[in-house]
Amino acid sequence: MRRELGFRSVFHDWALARTRSLARMSTRAGQAANKALRSALGFAAARVASSDRLMSVIYDLMNETNFAGLAEHEEMLSDSVRVQAYHRGIRRNVRPGDVVVDLGTGTGLLAFMASRAGAKKVYAVEHSDVIDIAREIGRHNGFTNIEFVQANSREFTPPEPVDVVLHEQMGDELFNENMVQNLLDVRDRFLRPHGRILPAKFRLFVEPVTLHESMRVRRFWNIELPDGIDLGPMRESPFAGRNDTGRNEQIWLRHGSVAASFGTPTPILEFDLDTLAGADALPTDFVVERTASADMIVDGTCIWFEALFDDDTVLSTSPLGPITSWGNRLYRLDREFAKGEQLRIDVHMDRLVDPDTWLILTN
Repeated sequence: MRRELGFRSVFHDWALARTRSLARMSTRAGQAANKALRSALGFAAARVASSDRLMSVIYDLMNETNFAGLAEHEEMLSDSVRVQAYHRGIRRNVRPGDVVVDLGTGTGLLAFMASRAGAKKVYAVEHSDVIDIAREIGRHNGFTNIEFVQANSREFTPPEPVDVVLHEQMGDELFNENMVQNLLDVRDRFLRPHGRILPAKFRLFVEPVTLHESMRVRRFWNIELPDGIDLGPMRESPFAGRNDTGRNEQIWLRHGSVAASFGTPTPILEFDLDTLAGADALPTDFVVERTASADMIVDGTCIWFEALFDDDTVLSTSPLGPITSWGNRLYRLDREFAKGEQLRIDVHMDRLVDPDTWLILTN
């Protein structure tokens, strides 16, 4: 499961840790200089963490390391839902004679599929050392029309116009692998007019859900214990904090945890990378209103997405569907609702690329 760390908070925490380390090493003789250095580091950390452009660079460096090992790729290659969706989508949308770029090729699977589908030339672009594995697999399988390029996509320009850009840059919360910025950059630089990004269309869901009883993690004051042990006082405890709005208190769902959605799932956002004017064109504030279809406990609000290759080929990471290699984050609620009762959820995505900045608030 991908479960990307919030790279903005990771960087900020790292910089603050360095300042604390400096403080511990401080001596009287170097106190003034150390104080100035710690102040500068703290200022730099805050400035970098507030800049989408700088954090994009930091993310690329972290991502290069995260996807350089085999474990992530083994999990993705073993994800039959993912593999079959891409296979169908490529077969239906890559045409004989196409020039294709596979952006973030990893072990090369999408590039190999494009070649098998009839592409004239495939440029397989990958910034980590895992591209050496892709080259080896390509040689072993006799692919001769694939050029493997180790580079960041922003530093790569093919020698010819491109008909199709393939990618799999969707994070657990869709945006957190720099997908929009990366794809719009290559689209604007070298995709032919009427060329295709695959997949280009996406739907994002933020839905209240109920979990199976065996998977449920209840709040202190809702937990029933033997021998009459009562945890009710924890509702007002300063240690637990009264946090019954679900505000950014999160857990990762285990596969098969979700029993049902609160109402009929409806995407809060739909967009098409082939036509999107820019990342700034995506809205970041939404209101979700649902009505309980039965008496139920709402354990929290879950995020998932759908990637559409065409009308008949859809890759979904819904926790109500087949298991995939993507994870699902749950913003906790743990509240009982009667049939017909309404729930309002306010969603604010401060920075799309960093889910740690998102606020999911319930009434």
